[in-house]
Amino acid sequence: MSESAWTYTRRSAGVTCAAALALLGSAIALLLWVNLLLTILNAPPDEQGRRLYEQHPFAALFVATVPSFLIFSAMGTGVGLFQLKPWARRAALGWAVLALFFSLSMIALRPFETFFIPERFVSEAESFKQLLAISLVIATLPIGVWWIFFFRLQSVKRQFEPTADASSEQNRTG
Repeated sequence: MSESAWTYTRRSAGVTCAAALALLGSAIALLLWVNLLLTILNAPPDEQGRRLYEQHPFAALFVATVPSFLIFSAMGTGVGLFQLKPWARRAALGWAVLALFFSLSMIALRPFETFFIPERFVSEAESFKQLLAISLVIATLPIGVWWIFFFRLQSVKRQFEPTADASSEQNRTG
């Protein structure tokens, strides 16, 4: 690769992988959230004819707004990582802290769901909850650790610094 091509695309493979992972994770979360939202909206009414979102309006509003905000901010972080925006590196560190907090608190507060329990001791529903807990810990713990160490490296920090061309163009327009 020539020097001019490297200076034009100075994003490392690790940053590209992290950005793609953020976008893919956000897309999966968006699909799961839309499925949950449609399940809530299509739930059959109770005896009085009220739907689930009419019975619990604040919980329905919470389920409709908070996950969408988190998902779209994670998508924005992924796009910002692809574009090497300085705020995206800090946002990725924030997401890493959140992922570590989530996975470590699950290990600490629900330790019996984070390792295998034989089928004869628990019901099928408990086994499914256990499987979900294990998968979330397996998914979030290594990514959180990787992002915390990776995005603090000096070589990665340098990738997110503005170039001389961008700063001189910004001075001309500003």
